Formats: sequence, C-alpha cells, structure tokens
Amino acid sequence: MNIESKWLEDFLALAETRNFSGAAGLRNITQPAFSRRIRMLEQSVGAELVDRSQTPVALTASGRIFRVTARTLVNQMVEGISHISALNYSDGSVVRIASAHSLALNLTQSIQAQFSDESRPMLSVDAMNVDEAVDALREGECDVLLAFDNEHLKLAPYDHIKVGTADLLPVCAADNKGQPIYHFEHDNVPWLAFTPTSYMGRQTETVRHEVSLKPVFLSSMVDMLKLQALNGLGVAWLPDFAIRTELSQGRLVVMKNKALNRRVSYYAYRYQSRLHPSGEKIWAALKKIATDNSFN
Repeated sequence: MNIESKWLEDFLALAETRNFSGAAGLRNITQPAFSRRIRMLEQSVGAELVDRSQTPVALTASGRIFRVTARTLVNQMVEGISHISALNYSDGSVVRIASAHSLALNLTQSIQAQFSDESRPMLSVDAMNVDEAVDALREGECDVLLAFDNEHLKLAPYDHIKVGTADLLPVCAADNKGQPIYHFEHDNVPWLAFTPTSYMGRQTETVRHEVSLKPVFLSSMVDMLKLQALNGLGVAWLPDFAIRTELSQGRLVVMKNKALNRRVSYYAYRYQSRLHPSGEKIWAALKKIATDNSFN
C-alpha cells in the first residue's frame, strides 16, 4: 500500500468542507489535481471514501471510519516530528471529544484528574445535544464520544465502555425550613423540562403521566435548568452528579417520591480502529474511571 501523507491531509480537508473546490482551495491546489489525489487515495485504500452523488458530498461508511484513521496517522506524524525537534507541546496530539452537554464538565474533570500536569493530554471538547454528538462520532469528527445508552454504538465498527450510572432526581429550591417549595400533591406544578427531542427529555417524558406538571421552561442544558430551579422557578429532573454541591448546601432538595426517579447509564464510544497515542491514553483513563465507579 502506497499512501502519501498529503493525500491524508487532502481527505481530512474534504471531510471537513464537504466540497471539492473548497477543499482544493484550502490545500492550495487546483480542483482537478485535488480530485485526482482523492481518487488515488481511494485506489490505495481499496474502497470508495466519498459519496459524490450528494450535494454537498458525504463520506461513505468506509470514509467515516477512514477519517479517524487518517487523523490518527497525521497526528502520529506530527507527534513524531515534534519529539525529534524537541518542540512538542503536551504529547503532540489533541484528543477530540464530542460530549452530551450534561456529561461534558463532570467527565472532562474526571479524565483530567487521572493525569499529572506533565502527562495530561490536551483535550478539545465540544458539548452538544446527544443526537448531534452521536452524529459527530458516526461522521468521524471526534476521537471519543461521551453520551448515554445507544444500542447501535455497541456494535461493530464501534467500541464502548460503560463509564457509570446516574439518577435523574426531581429537585426544586427549598424554603427557609429546608423543605421543598413545590409539592407533587398540587396541580400544575411548574416543570423545568428538558426539550422533548433531547435524550434527557425522552427519559423524563413519562413523569408527566404520573404527576400534574405544567411545563414553564425548556432547555437541553442541565446547567440552565439547574439555575432556573435554584431561582425557585419550578421542579427539574437533574442528574445526581450535577447537583451534589447544591444538595449538600441545601440550595436544592429532592422531592420525596422515589418512584419518580429515573436512572440512566452513560458511556464512552469510539471506532474500533486504534487511536493516536493521546487518544489511547484517554481511553485507558475512561476505563479506570469506569472501574472506580463500579465500586462506588
């Protein structure tokens, strides 16, 4: 197999822009020459990587997998050159993580805590709604995905780790006696709800059939709903890991109806193809976090 490094960079530019002329411009070559190089890459790989029948162009299933491989190979070359020139920053590779909003802060901090300052890989974290984050992994736009239970991502060509579980707890602000300011025995309790199309929204949608709720605010972001709850504007179902401080301080209280709790599991996902060294370090750190959580 004879693959030139410039072809890999061409392919990554095309995967980013989804446009041959735009990618050719980024690579400072003519479009015909750029198209020939992409064809030569496909011939060397032995598979079509780009679906040219769509506008904008799309990556094929093989192309999405190869995008991860191409980025890993380019990162490894950059890392090797950096070591040789003694100019490496961190270990030369940035680990691209796509994460559900509600998991981004907590898991990023847990990952970073696994390393010393000198050995900690550089992370680039994009927090987004769950469905967008899943798409980012499928399109090869990230190295690692942090999200919730997804049966499709537990099958080849993906790998996964169950990192932990969380309880979605109904919480609200407390009165001056430390008691909830809202009660489910009342009608039309103001509900600070996740957007119905979000993962959390789908998990909590059933509670409206068990108690009388009136949606007053919608968001896909945990921190946004938490702020509204702290301000006394309603009841929100929030993951336990996101409200530990507020509960311990008495600023939020859990409504006393355990039947309304919802449990979710959260995972790390990746393609099975090997990541660059920093990516593998992060994957190993996630395995350690999963092991630690299993004993808690």
